[in-house]
Amino acid sequence: LREIQQWGDVFHQSGMFQDVKSAAAAMVKIKAGEELGFGPFASMAGIDIIKGKVSVGSGLQASLIKDSPRYRYAVKRLDAEGCTLAFFEKLDGGWTLLGESSFTKSDATAAGLAAGENYKKYGRNMYFARALTNGMRWYTPDLLRSCGGQSETHDDFDVDETIAETQTDTIIVNGDV
Repeated sequence: LREIQQWGDVFHQSGMFQDVKSAAAAMVKIKAGEELGFGPFASMAGIDIIKGKVSVGSGLQASLIKDSPRYRYAVKRLDAEGCTLAFFEKLDGGWTLLGESSFTKSDATAAGLAAGENYKKYGRNMYFARALTNGMRWYTPDLLRSCGGQSETHDDFDVDETIAETQTDTIIVNGDV
């Protein structure tokens, strides 16, 4: 607790995290990240507390899947109109397709999100983040523990870099990627 408190004080005093109004708030973010296996800085940068609920950013979510020996995802589609990801689980030594998660421009419009600045400037990133977040909730919820996923507040990771990192893990099941 003392180490988390010291980190909380440092991050709060730094002024670098505008959402953190107290050292105690920083401590909560750090502790939530610690329970998912992340260090203090990754936790501060990639975890938010929104309306009292822990929300894990899609960059950290992608990391959880990539680091998992049990799960993988593959990008089936990513363009200006949307994203589709396939989620796999390693069972009996092979990869089994769990299902797909898609998020499209029409989904963003229906949800009232398409008019937001992030969707206007970084549509592909936002579609990827939403497809990843939904897929984690549906197919790999054990990786998030009791933390929720999110994608609207700070999905500022480089989607092309994330995809490049996962390309080597693309799995072919019954001829389908």
